[in-house]
Amino acid sequence: MKILFLAHRIPYPPDKGEKIRAFHELRFLGARHTVDLYCFADSEAEARQQGALRAYCRHIYVEPCSRVRMVAGAARSFLRSEPLSCGFFFSRKFQAEVHRALATEAYDVIFVYCSTMAQYVAWPVATPLVMDFVDIDSAKWSQYAKKSRPPLSWIYAREARTLAAHEEKWARVNSSTMVTTRQEAALLRGEGISSVQVVNNGVEIPPTRDCTLPEAIRTLQTFALFVGTMDYLPNVDAVEYFALEILPRIRKRHPELSFLIVGRNPTRRVRKLAKEPGVVVIGTVPDIGVYLAKCTAVVAPFRIAQGVQNKMLEALAACKPVVSTPGPAAAIGARHGETLLIAETAKDFADAVVSLIENPALCWQFRNGAEFVRKNFSWHENLNQMEQLLQQAAGSCLATTR
Repeated sequence: MKILFLAHRIPYPPDKGEKIRAFHELRFLGARHTVDLYCFADSEAEARQQGALRAYCRHIYVEPCSRVRMVAGAARSFLRSEPLSCGFFFSRKFQAEVHRALATEAYDVIFVYCSTMAQYVAWPVATPLVMDFVDIDSAKWSQYAKKSRPPLSWIYAREARTLAAHEEKWARVNSSTMVTTRQEAALLRGEGISSVQVVNNGVEIPPTRDCTLPEAIRTLQTFALFVGTMDYLPNVDAVEYFALEILPRIRKRHPELSFLIVGRNPTRRVRKLAKEPGVVVIGTVPDIGVYLAKCTAVVAPFRIAQGVQNKMLEALAACKPVVSTPGPAAAIGARHGETLLIAETAKDFADAVVSLIENPALCWQFRNGAEFVRKNFSWHENLNQMEQLLQQAAGSCLATTR
């Protein structure tokens, strides 16, 4: 097949959830088909990473984002009652490049990664279109609205409404629509859209390694670990919840426990947490594996959550105990007491972590996490399913033109 691949961010380096999934999809398709990639980059430095993707693509167009243009686009979308997300990722230059490619190449299928990129496909759609929504972003904005105060809550609620209409519109005209979880699929199917397919994420099992922690961390007796990009609101809210409401309950019984926050770009709100007893804000690390290997538990205390939390899968793949709030656990199909521990309240969450500290046998019980990941989150199997959806879309078009 000849595939036009549209993505809102360059899928390299694959170091955060949305880029990890896109990278694996691109690499898989590029090894089997002819792929042209058109995407944005957050900076000129990031755009220069495109060389690492040339082995998988015939042609690559990467446009660095202009902060001024993105804000202006969002403002224009606000005045037009359109999703701000679409305006944020709109560029006339990018649109011209995509239209030029569609006019000069006979693509078998267009693969759209993230609903905001659908705006670059001419309406009505002439070429078979498969969209990977990944997550239903409108539902995420709705959660943001509930967790925020005016005027932000008003803006977030507006974005949830307008983006939901945009998602529904494009889900109805696609040859096929992909999402990451059953919960995401239910949101679209609830609108009467039947072409929604669940294509799980994958995870690579980390190799066993000789782990050496930094000296300051080696002095810690036990620690709970949170890993994520720390300028992302759901992650910020999660670590605040754990540090302020859960950790003090644990330290009343186990004052030796520390809480390590690992991940790039910690915001002021996150850095402020380092003043709390037992909280250590690490920031970017070269190898998360050494922290995973030595931690007592990985915590996923999400109150805002949409789709799959990749760091949970990586922790399970590393055979580490995980304590999670219900939403992220349901997204990966994990059951309490079998794959991980699920806690709904701050007290329950604290009790679950304490049980892991006090009962090493319980920690050992969750070493089946790697098998759970192998069974349910194999990149090869899940991407085979994705490829079949693209082939079906391309084949149905060929059949109707004969």
